[in-house]
Amino acid sequence: MLATAVAVNCSDSSPTTPTAPTPPAPSHAAIAIESLNIAGERAGASGGQYLYRTVVRLRETGGVAATITAVDLTFMSGATVLTTSHHEQPISDTANVCPASGGVDTRELVTVDAGSHPYATTVQAKVAYRDATGMEASTSRSGDVPPLDEQPPRTYSLSGAITDQATNRPIDSARVDVLNGVNAGVAGTTDGAGLYTLTGLVAGTLRLRASAAGYDPGEQNVTVPDIPRADFQLRKSGGTQACAYSVAPSATVNVGFSGGQFTVTITRTSGDCGWRATSDVDWITLSSSAGTGTSAVTFSYRPNAAFVGRLGSVSIEWNGGRAQVTVGQAAETPAFCRIVTVTVDGRSTIDVAPAGGQFTARITPEPGTPPGACGNWTASASAGITLVEPTTGPSLPASLTFVVQANPVATPRSMSVTVTVTGRTAGLTVNQAARP
Repeated sequence: MLATAVAVNCSDSSPTTPTAPTPPAPSHAAIAIESLNIAGERAGASGGQYLYRTVVRLRETGGVAATITAVDLTFMSGATVLTTSHHEQPISDTANVCPASGGVDTRELVTVDAGSHPYATTVQAKVAYRDATGMEASTSRSGDVPPLDEQPPRTYSLSGAITDQATNRPIDSARVDVLNGVNAGVAGTTDGAGLYTLTGLVAGTLRLRASAAGYDPGEQNVTVPDIPRADFQLRKSGGTQACAYSVAPSATVNVGFSGGQFTVTITRTSGDCGWRATSDVDWITLSSSAGTGTSAVTFSYRPNAAFVGRLGSVSIEWNGGRAQVTVGQAAETPAFCRIVTVTVDGRSTIDVAPAGGQFTARITPEPGTPPGACGNWTASASAGITLVEPTTGPSLPASLTFVVQANPVATPRSMSVTVTVTGRTAGLTVNQAARP
């Protein structure tokens, strides 16, 4: 029997080891600033004091949720920096997350510029964030600050006399200061007859403080313009030892809308006199209103249920000195559209001549409502009014143009323009005179 030969290749008998797959690189969050919604207003009785309200729209593009840790705002006029503000927990007190591949608006960030500066023309926003991988980054964007859209407030004067309590003689060179509100910082001095005049005061209730060398200071509340005069009688000092305190923080404290607390440290640097603390608004309360020596005073603030921010101040005073802390509270961040108005030149009722004419109405949500919260709007009008396209839109605020036709009859008539937003309606009344 013949054997069959079998060829075997033994040149490489070792088994092949598979190559391990390379793990994908970890993904990171990427935050971009989509838009800056800015509004400015006057914060003082005279020019050079302003308040800016900013809402920052953020978008995540990396597919990873990010925690927004802070927003820094820098307001400028040309190349000159006017004021800055730092805002932690910029979205809410409990959640500051921009969802993966989603967008989110910050709350209304309030910046107070109490210095003698021009009105800002631009703002630079820097947003710091981190993600679950431990990566930390920031993104920036600049935007224009819209011009002031308001008339200067009407102002008033306040006069009075400062006299010696014991002799009733006038006190020369005594000083009167406004301590609270938008008029804070307005001051005047008496002449040889003990008379003073404060000018440029915005209407409201003022806390006045009168002081003179060798006299104990005096204070009183005065409502302008209802009360045009405020007199003081000061008592000569009893020789209380002069002292001094430092207060920290000593400028502006920005707080969230949901309520909470902050602490002011009062440090005595010389002397042995005491101090007293007051608040000019009812939504700020103090844990202690008076003391001696170094103290930490806790201030509690109530939630702000309005869609606009608000300002208050805390004053710490001692014999021979005082300090003031301005408190800016953010507006409640709305998740819905609550109030919408339709106005022409700020009026919800207009009078029109018999010949009619063309008008432009402004459709405006409640101040502080974030862009897009109100959704689509649709306009309609009664007979005698023709709407000019477009008569609908995706967001507010918006403008609507309409034409009032000539009145064909010899009697007056009343018509209306109606805007519907998310199931709610707002109207403008048009009263037209009769045909001659």
